[in-house]
Amino acid sequence: MVRIAGDAYKVGLLKSLPNAETRLRLYEADIYNPSEFRAAIEGCQFVVHMATPLQHLPQNSQFKDTTEAAVAGVESIVECCITSGTVKRLIYTASVVASSPLKEDGEGFKDQLDESCWTSHGVAFAFSTDHLMAYASSKTASEKELLRYNGAIEIVSLALGLVGGGTLLSTMPGSVNFSSHK
Repeated sequence: MVRIAGDAYKVGLLKSLPNAETRLRLYEADIYNPSEFRAAIEGCQFVVHMATPLQHLPQNSQFKDTTEAAVAGVESIVECCITSGTVKRLIYTASVVASSPLKEDGEGFKDQLDESCWTSHGVAFAFSTDHLMAYASSKTASEKELLRYNGAIEIVSLALGLVGGGTLLSTMPGSVNFSSHK
């Protein structure tokens, strides 16, 4: 799945992988139009969902913000997985920003951190920015929505601090570049 199939540089890198000519199929999809994922999901046994909207332009979207778009995306992708009849497991890259030891009112800390500890919407924390608050809200709401489907399909939620590692790109991926700024 690629965001822009016309990006010759990134698509070319994928097509240069071993056995790509026989084993790789690329689909273009827009996170703001989740129904575009259906064709890519058909026939798969496992789906890894890593995409999330990071910037939101309300005038170009039917969604009011990134949280609404992310939740709609999760709902649509899970429904595609279920209706495909072939997907056994959906693996979701959650974020550590969705879990918080802060009490609901933001005053003090909970005694323990477990699966019931969610980041409260609108509660600011140390070093928060508007972008980080929107991202935390989006990831929290979308993970909660996703977990509602556990049972209808096997859901694996990986709460990651950062997705990084080796890359085919000659430039640093945005998430890694963002994390290197202090």
